[in-house]
Amino acid sequence: MGVKHSAPTLLCQNIKYPDNLNLLDLPHDVLLLFCNYLPLQDLPNLSRSCTHLNLLVGHHIDHLTSVKMISSRARFLSTNTGLLTQMESLVDHVRKKEDLMGRKDMYRLLHIRPDKMEEVKRVSCAEERVTFIGRNSSDKVEVRDELGRKVVRVDRVRWLQVEYSWSEVKLGRYRVSVRMRVEDNFTWPHTEHQPTVWTVGSPVEEGEEDIVVGVDRAWWRHLRKGMTLGGRVSVEKEGLGKWVRVVLPEVNVKRVGVVQVKVRDTVCNWWKGGLSFDFLELRRVG
Repeated sequence: MGVKHSAPTLLCQNIKYPDNLNLLDLPHDVLLLFCNYLPLQDLPNLSRSCTHLNLLVGHHIDHLTSVKMISSRARFLSTNTGLLTQMESLVDHVRKKEDLMGRKDMYRLLHIRPDKMEEVKRVSCAEERVTFIGRNSSDKVEVRDELGRKVVRVDRVRWLQVEYSWSEVKLGRYRVSVRMRVEDNFTWPHTEHQPTVWTVGSPVEEGEEDIVVGVDRAWWRHLRKGMTLGGRVSVEKEGLGKWVRVVLPEVNVKRVGVVQVKVRDTVCNWWKGGLSFDFLELRRVG
């Protein structure tokens, strides 16, 4: 991150190329450089082009799945076992590079990027320490998902609030996200002026305030349609299933203390529901 790549000398304008120059005529190192600029999802397509490019992609992803990446994953698992996503569970057997069972495991690791997950704290929404407030608590039920763990399904409530605080958070920049899923019985009878409010707070200096963002019914409708959403409260799809990550704005922790996340929907008093919540995540990004 932050590294700038200079253009290969081969691509300079003062070099004349033969009219019949083929991609495979380029040096191996230059082709590997091209691979660095391709999205991960395009590498399998490139590898199917021919035997030469298939071997090239194999060398590229083998280099990317470094021992450091796998050791970072081991540290992540030491604190988050039992709260893996579907994609993460597919490489649960990988503890060292020799455990990789072919390219599928390599692609899955590169999709997850465990080298960016060393400082990740997850908490299950089914735990008592996570606050769930509804107008009628009997309409909040716990069920087991496809990974065999409890998740919280909110079937029918008037007021909804989810809240949790991480304590003793060290200095740095952090990103908070909520793993959730829209169910088939999703109901959100809001008007355009009845927002759902997402809040993330951290130890602040005098004059600073928590980050508060409201999303309207259009945001929820787009979420129901499975759309990836940008903005201050963004939505990231996972590689498998219908679960998504709702990502809140980044917070800068300037002194050790508490980082808190809140989801509140209390303006609309009509019955709403059809949402499942899996876990809350605090990830250090800098």
